[in-house]
Amino acid sequence: MLNEKIIEILKHEGPATFATYGTDGIHMAATWNSYIEVLGNDKFLIPAGYLHRTQVNIEAGSEVQMIIGSKEVVGLHGKGAGFLLKGKAEFEESGANFDKLKSRFSWLRSAMIFKIREVTELV
Repeated sequence: MLNEKIIEILKHEGPATFATYGTDGIHMAATWNSYIEVLGNDKFLIPAGYLHRTQVNIEAGSEVQMIIGSKEVVGLHGKGAGFLLKGKAEFEESGANFDKLKSRFSWLRSAMIFKIREVTELV
């Protein structure tokens, strides 16, 4: 599911923005491409320092939609590629994924595992 172009985008710094939905409507949050680790062929491991509202929404059943992109990667129409990723996520406050991120990010409070089920190339 995750293709080489997505992996290449993550090698270039830029914002990775995601949305969830809760009782107060749509909630937007973001991280940096360089903070995201790829797990297998369909998961991202994302450090959470804050993301409190995101976590509340996800634990209440919200799906996640994420946009990643880079001007440095060739897309559908030349330089500049971007993707919309959809799926579910969960948070872990201990375990191997948490420990892996904690070694990189001292501010980590939780590890977000984003399980991608749909990928759409936008540009």
